[in-house]
Amino acid sequence: MESLQLIEQILSQIEEARSVPLSRDGALVNRQEMINLLNDLKKILPQDILQANHLLDNKEAVMEEGRLAGHALIEQSRAEANRLVSQTEIVQQANQRAQEIMKQVDEELRRMRNETDEYIDARLANFEITLNRTLLAVKRGREKITGNSSFNNQG
Repeated sequence: MESLQLIEQILSQIEEARSVPLSRDGALVNRQEMINLLNDLKKILPQDILQANHLLDNKEAVMEEGRLAGHALIEQSRAEANRLVSQTEIVQQANQRAQEIMKQVDEELRRMRNETDEYIDARLANFEITLNRTLLAVKRGREKITGNSSFNNQG
């Protein structure tokens, strides 16, 4: 506010003024400068007072506007917090579902391994039987060739 600056200027000039001889509180100031400063203050002061009065009149409106903005900000923050909590719940549900799926996959994989092992074991057992038969046939064939056959011994 310019009025405060003018008042400070007036006070400064009075404080710096030379004292009047034989007077305890008297001082010599430039009358015209003081008149000019006080006239300037007189012009500015009503504007500053009006502005201050306007602020006082609008104080409640300004405070209510601030209150409403604060409430809106709080509501916005609550909504964001709820959204984040909801997302956290969704993430937790997704993680839980993923764990369930992984458990199912592991169980299915174990079942498939067991089935595969059983199938391979059955095939190997058949192959073993076939190999044993083939070995027996080879052994008989060799025995026949070498004459150690029981068939040659009887005849």
